[in-house]
Amino acid sequence: MPRVADRPARFAALDLCSPGAVLRALALGNLAALLLGLGSGERASDWLPSLLHDLGIAQPALALWLLLLCGASGLWRDGRLQMLAAVLGGALALWLAQTSVALLLPGAAIATADWRSAALGAALAGLLLQHQRLRAQALDPAHMRARLDELQARIRPHFLYNALNAASALVHEQPARAEQVLDDLACLFRASVGRAGHVSNVQDEVDLARRYLDIEEVRFGPRMRVRWEVEPACLQLPMPALTLQPLLENAVRHGVESSSRPCGIDVRIGRHGSHLDIEVGNDYQPRPHGASISGTGVALANISQRLRLLYDLEAEMRHGPEAGADVPRWRVRVRLPL
Repeated sequence: MPRVADRPARFAALDLCSPGAVLRALALGNLAALLLGLGSGERASDWLPSLLHDLGIAQPALALWLLLLCGASGLWRDGRLQMLAAVLGGALALWLAQTSVALLLPGAAIATADWRSAALGAALAGLLLQHQRLRAQALDPAHMRARLDELQARIRPHFLYNALNAASALVHEQPARAEQVLDDLACLFRASVGRAGHVSNVQDEVDLARRYLDIEEVRFGPRMRVRWEVEPACLQLPMPALTLQPLLENAVRHGVESSSRPCGIDVRIGRHGSHLDIEVGNDYQPRPHGASISGTGVALANISQRLRLLYDLEAEMRHGPEAGADVPRWRVRVRLPL
């Protein structure tokens, strides 16, 4: 689970082995090969063979370059050494790839690699690494923390007035219940103003979500039916703070609050291999055709952006109508790497 550190070393080595980094390297490398191929002639008969040749060279060269850097990633902790290794590895990878193709296809009129292939490989490797370094600087902890603070501020519970009104109504008739509502509300707001990017665990997130649902139960009573399925072995697994509660708040707002009938909400949390799966489903009342839909998906978009900042492409969030359900249901699935 990534944390928001204080500030990395200016020339710290970069992580080039994450799925996001690998996909960006492949995309940029293939884009360079595509541009080189398209620039080789004006007619398709001129540039198409060159384009296919360049793309055929780019794939094994990129794979070899990533294999070299990721396989020996523990050898360089300093960014300067990593840059040197990346440039030399890029030169070697492209030279070997082009030489191998020329030897394997002698009748294809493909020239054997020379120093220009090595120079091109070194330049592309340097550009790929520099792009990754610029992206890392854009996610510098100071900027990243400010962005997380902004996103987290947007998903602070918007039900403050409803919760205070519910507590006020209980003060005279059920003072103990009113006190519990205020205590739950204080706990939720302590969590919502906590440090952005803070690492919590499943147990704490479930406890916080239950406090939220206890507050909403005062408002909706038996109209809200919640079912929990949490694997006991997952309770101490890490997850970003304030992730589960906004999902439930979204389910209550668009399910229970917008329906006059009893509404079911289910929460499932379990581990599957090296991932933690979180699912929140809720009944909802479909809108008539052409009717305006309340809500713009801001809460789900904010959660998705927070996960992207913390996990890059390794986290996944999907949401939509649940197929095969007896009643219309909406389900949100979040998958986090462990």
